[in-house]
Amino acid sequence: IKHTPQLEGRNVSFLISDGNRVLGIFPLIVETNGMGQDKVHEFSFGGSFGVSPALSNELSHTKRNKIMRMMFDHADDIASEYNIQRMSIKSSVLSPNFCGSKFANSNWLLRYGFIDTSLNTQLLDLSNNVTILWKGMRRDLRKNIEREKQKLTVEVMDRNNADFGVFDIYREMHALAAGRVTRPLETFDVMFEWIQTGKAILFGAKYEGQFVGFFFVTVYKNGAYNGSSCRHPEFHEMSIGHYLRWEIVKWLKNHNIVYNEIGVQKYSALPYDLPSAKEINISKAKSGLGGFIVPLFRGEKYYSTEYFIKVHTQRMEDYAAKLSDMDVKK
Repeated sequence: IKHTPQLEGRNVSFLISDGNRVLGIFPLIVETNGMGQDKVHEFSFGGSFGVSPALSNELSHTKRNKIMRMMFDHADDIASEYNIQRMSIKSSVLSPNFCGSKFANSNWLLRYGFIDTSLNTQLLDLSNNVTILWKGMRRDLRKNIEREKQKLTVEVMDRNNADFGVFDIYREMHALAAGRVTRPLETFDVMFEWIQTGKAILFGAKYEGQFVGFFFVTVYKNGAYNGSSCRHPEFHEMSIGHYLRWEIVKWLKNHNIVYNEIGVQKYSALPYDLPSAKEINISKAKSGLGGFIVPLFRGEKYYSTEYFIKVHTQRMEDYAAKLSDMDVKK
């Protein structure tokens, strides 16, 4: 909610309990786009995909299906109450029901009336030997890391040494690298709280005693996600990101993390996702880190015929323009 206050987020999350145990939790945020007659209410997060419901690991397969159906039915009731036009959610690949089950191969959201808008994401299995993880990386990345190891050192900040002064350097560098402040100060306060409570780790790269880059990684149980990163613009010729990613891998492995989600892989234009050249290049860089590709299940559920037509008409026009541009370049 604090991430994008302009969307006027309202928390309507709920849980289902049997009186003694929490059986399921559905994180739901109502966000508002547009103004006046063009105002649209959606279930989303930061203007993008929210997260799917979480179920107790103690439930049987039959009970899980029953509770999941109850939660989506109740979400539909809330949608009617708040005049919701669309629900957009994604399913984490770090959940035990995904990475602990030989990897799901179908988008379960389709059972609940969602349209498939899935992408791919990349995972590292940190149960592998460090040598295997190292050799799994592309050769040019390994060379870059070997070179930067001679110049850089890493400083890791977790719950045991949380330092707001260091974190503030990261926050300021984040804005410097982006050329602007990208989100409210309150969101960084929340991120620092995550570090203090063991939900996140901040990795900083130092050159001659000065911080030149950071990586913010969220952790939960045996999974980790590579989140926000930044590099000081004066050191753009150094492979700081590659160096930090390898340091992250080693640290996570030493702290019993099994799966590290590196991030979404975007290859080219899709009717529902038009990545920029920068996003595609970032994906290529991530792919060099090794690991394997898995589906990132996402879905959209529309409650308004008019809004569905509006969104998909615009998407088709944008995608057609992209195809036309590709034809011109051939």
